[in-house]
Amino acid sequence: MSEAKSTLKMHIVGEQVAAARKLLKMSQADLIAATGVSKSTMIRFEKGGQIRPEAVEAIREVLLERGIEFLNGGAPGVRLRKTDSDD
Repeated sequence: MSEAKSTLKMHIVGEQVAAARKLLKMSQADLIAATGVSKSTMIRFEKGGQIRPEAVEAIREVLLERGIEFLNGGAPGVRLRKTDSDD
C-alpha cells in the first residue's frame, strides 16, 4: 500500500487519532481492541502525551487500513481516503 509507505515516518499526534476515529465512527474501545495498546496509553496519546513509537505505529497502521490519510501541511489533520466510488 503506497499510502502506508508514504506516511510511515510521518509524525502524528493524538488529536489526529481522535479526529480519525470520529471520521470512521470508531470508538476509542474499538481502536484499542484493533491496535492492542492499553486504554491508558490511548487516553494519554489522545490528550497530547507521549507514547512508545511502536504504539504510535500500531495506531497509525490500523487507521491507514481503514482509509485514513494523515495530513501534516500547515497543521496536522486527517481525511478519509477517496475511493473510486467517491467520484
